[in-house]
Parts: sequence; C-alpha cells; structure tokens
Amino acid sequence: MKNSWKYRMWAHSCLLVVLLLSVGCSAPQSAQKDKDATQHEVPRRTLSYEQQRRFNDLYLEAVRQREKNNYDASYDLLTGALELNPDASEAVFDMAILKLAQAGAFDTTLVKEGDSLLRRAVDLAPANRFYKETLANELIRRADFKGATQLYEELAAVEPSEETLGTLMKLYEQTGNFQGAIQTINRLEDIVGPNEDLALEKFQMYIGQKDDDHAYKTIEDLCAEYPNELKYRVLLGDLYFQNGHPEQAAMVYRDVLTSEPDNAFAQISMLAYYNQTHQDSLYQQMVREVVLNPQTQSDAKVEAMRGYIGTTTQKGDSLAALPLFREALDQPQADRSLAELCAYYVAALNMPVDSLAPIMNKILEVEPDYKQARLQLLQIAINQQNQKEVLRLCREGINYSPSEIVFYYYEGATLLQQDRTEEALKVLYEGISRIDNESDKETASDMLSMLADIEHEKGRHEKAFSLYKQAADLNPNNLLCLNNYAYFLSLERRNLDQAEAMSRKTVDAEPQNSTYLDTYAWILYQNRRYQQARIYIDQTLKHTPNDEVSATLYLHAGDIYYRCGDRRKALAFWRKALNVSSDKKQCAQLRRKIQRRRP
Repeated sequence: MKNSWKYRMWAHSCLLVVLLLSVGCSAPQSAQKDKDATQHEVPRRTLSYEQQRRFNDLYLEAVRQREKNNYDASYDLLTGALELNPDASEAVFDMAILKLAQAGAFDTTLVKEGDSLLRRAVDLAPANRFYKETLANELIRRADFKGATQLYEELAAVEPSEETLGTLMKLYEQTGNFQGAIQTINRLEDIVGPNEDLALEKFQMYIGQKDDDHAYKTIEDLCAEYPNELKYRVLLGDLYFQNGHPEQAAMVYRDVLTSEPDNAFAQISMLAYYNQTHQDSLYQQMVREVVLNPQTQSDAKVEAMRGYIGTTTQKGDSLAALPLFREALDQPQADRSLAELCAYYVAALNMPVDSLAPIMNKILEVEPDYKQARLQLLQIAINQQNQKEVLRLCREGINYSPSEIVFYYYEGATLLQQDRTEEALKVLYEGISRIDNESDKETASDMLSMLADIEHEKGRHEKAFSLYKQAADLNPNNLLCLNNYAYFLSLERRNLDQAEAMSRKTVDAEPQNSTYLDTYAWILYQNRRYQQARIYIDQTLKHTPNDEVSATLYLHAGDIYYRCGDRRKALAFWRKALNVSSDKKQCAQLRRKIQRRRP
C-alpha cells in the first residue's frame, strides 16, 4: 500500500479536487443544518475525553499530510482515526474520497468500498450539503442518474438554488423524465423569473414528451415576446414540418428569408424541406445559393454541404459534391470549416493523398497557424521527394508552431541530404531545445539520434555518445539509434556488454536486417566470440544482395574468418573489400592485411 498510492492518486486529480475542498466542508461544525425535519443523523458512539483528543490529533494530522500531498500517510492516519471513532462523518468522508481516487475506473472493490463510505458519511451527517453533492456527482460520473436525481431532489428541497435546480433539470432530461424537467424549470422560473433560455428548454422538453399543444404555445409565446429573434420563427416552422404540415412550415421559412435572406437557420430548414419533399431542382439550386453566397455564415455552408453529400451519396453519386466544393473554395473563406469538410470528403472517397494539397493550402490561407494542415502538406511533399517544398513548409511551421519538433526534424534531415551539414546542425540543436514532456518521444529520439550521427562523423565522439544515450532513453525501441550507438561503442571497444545488449535487441526485432546483423557480428568479434560472430556474418552476407555488399562488410567478414582459422577465405573477403572500396584510408588498410595475410 505504501508505494502504490501516490502515483494512482495523481491519475485521478479530479477526485482529489473534491478531496481538497473537503477540508473546509467535512468537519461537522461547518455543515449546514438541514431544514427537512424528516432527516436525522445516525446515532454516534460516545468517546472518552482521551479518545476524542486522540481522534482529533490523528484526523488533523491526516488533513495536514493530505495538504502536503502525502496521501499514503493521510490514509494510514485516517485508518487509525476511524478505528477510534468509526462514526466520525468527516473521517469517513475523507477516507471515501481517498479510496475512490485510488480506484479509478477499474478497481471495482475499491469503488464499492469508497461508495459505501461516501453513503455512510451522508447518513452520518445528512445536513451536510457538500457530502450529498459529492455523492450525487460521483453517481453522475458512474452514470447512475436515477440515484443522483434523488439526491439532488433532496438538496433542492432544502435549498432550491439556481445551480442545484439547473443540475436537477439536466438529470431529468438525461433520464428522459421530461415532465420532471418541466416541473424543475417551473421552479427555476419562480426563482430567477421567466426568461428566453428557460422557455427554450421547456419547449425542447415538450417536444421530447410529444406534447405538441404546449410546444406550440411555448414557441408562439417566444415568437411574440422576441419578434426580432427569427430563430424562434424557424423553430415554429420546424415544429409544423415535424408534425406533417410542410406547407405551413415552408410559409414560415420563406417569411423569415424575406426578412433576412442570409438567415442560416431558415436556409438549412428550407433545404431540408426541399429535400424531404423531393423538390430536387429547387434543393440543388438552393444548396448552390447557400454555399456560394459570400454573405452566408460558415456554419450554414458546412451544414448545407454535409446534407448535400449525404443526399447525393444516398442516390449513388458520391462524387457529385466535389465540383461544388471546388467552386466554393475558390472564393475567400471566413474560416477553415468548409475546407476541412472537403478534406474529410476527399479522404472518404479514397482519392490520392496529393489531391488534399490544394485543400490544405486553402486552410493555411485562412488560418496560417493551423498545424495539422501544414503537417499534411509536409507529408505530401516528403512522399513527392520535393525537398524545396519540405524546407519551405518546415521553416513556416517553425515560425508558426515553434514547439512542434517534427518541423525541425524534417528540415534537418533534408538539409543533410543536400550536404548542408552546418545548417542541419543548427536546426537540429534548435529542435532538441524544444523537446519537453508534450513532445512526441519517437520524433524526439530520432532527432537526437540524427544529431548524434553527425557529431560522431565530425569526430566529437563524447558528444555523440551523450546524444545517443538521450535518444535511447526517450525511445528504447529506436532500433537505428541502438544499432549506431552499439556499433560506434564497439569500434572504440567501450562498454561492449552494453553494446552487445543493444545490438541483440535490434537483431531480435529484425532478424533479416543485414545492417543490424553486421553490427552484432562485429560486436561478437570484438568480444572474441569468433565462432558466434561467423554465424552472424554469414547471415549478414546471406541477406545482402551481392551488388549491395559494402567494403566494410567484406572487411568484417575477412577479419572474423581469419580469427576462426580460415585464412584462405579471409584473404578472399579482404580482396573483395579492396575491389569495392573507394576510401583511400580503408584501401591502404586492406592492402596491409592482404600483404601480411593477417588483420
């Protein structure tokens, strides 16, 4: 119990907020007295003076430890306090919160224990609103809306505040008890007075319980009271339409559009009317009018196109919306919403990824700091091997999203491909300075490993090894990093056991990767395990096409075979190495081996 508590506590900080709040609310003397005379506290046992003093000491120390985030200690102290006085509601409540916080969503035993303790705290101190609210909110979290509703009814009976009644209304709505919700709205109106929001809520409840008469009355009252709020007129039209009066609905929609031609609510409802009454030509004409009108709100354009996609797809023409999307996106956009819908549409059609490029560019035109669009364009540029575009996108990405390390990684990698090593170093070092807990660990590890490769090539080996270690720590499964780290350690005959373990991991993961096999064979050679080394160098040669065998691989094979006693084959491998090597230093080394007939 001692070592496991703190980690799991932090994983459920939402309950710990409740725990911290309980400092001021859990003590019996701070509880409000319940106005409901039918509620009685459970009889408590009587403690001696010494027992009460000891309990107080333990409980207060538990609170103090909790404030210091020492949850293990707080748990132990509460356990001791409850052994002295199991009926102390404040200690029972705090123990309940600790258990529920530890349990999370998976430990059903602790959940039951915490729930039982929380209910007992409420029984011990029924006048304490905080205990009851905490239990109710815990029940809501577990989707026990019926139990939560009962508790909020009790709370509202004592103190019918706007917040309490608002929560109660939502609970009734959640459970489909529309009549209960309406009654609660009436109680709210008694407190805050009738208002637009409550009337609209009541209208929705009448719709839910199919009480058309009251629904009509409510929305008509809203139309009369707020004549300039045309959305209520549209809702009245929708009610007509839903109840089988399409022509009356259309009259309302047309009336609204006459007053306000760009009213988004009326436009969408009119589209639904045309579509569902099979007036296809009028439907298509209005979709175009809505989507291509610069004055139309973005939400209305998106809703119109979403409906158009569904309608045309249902009729078997899944590509019908594409020309209209292109026409609409040729116009200036207020935001990215229509372009994003187009991107989802194109992706759903399984069109080539490249076809997303103009859409993503349109998004960036409207919202240049939208990272996801730029990352999509970057992927397209990488696939096309368009280095110029990769560099442009990465530099812009760094300017707009300086904490996104992907841009540093690909800019650095592209600069390296162009032999611009010093520029690559500068970008990569800038990138690793941005690594934090939010960074993608695989990308961060790859960037550190790439930087280590450069530093090693420049002869700064200690710096390289430090970077390799950081990369491996961030991502222990970065095989390329592990391979290079292990190989360069073996070249200096340093930490060979560590190098062997890292190299073995790469071979286990990819047993036919000739690069990893060669590294492992060479490390075994450095550890003087020559027969094992020969097995792996043979595997390396087996999995490497003849025209891809490097001089270094032949050199390694020659050295290994020599130590295994096969000097004839060793000489043959060294000669092959000399034939394919273009490195002057390596060629000189090979000539010495061949001349001396030994490594």
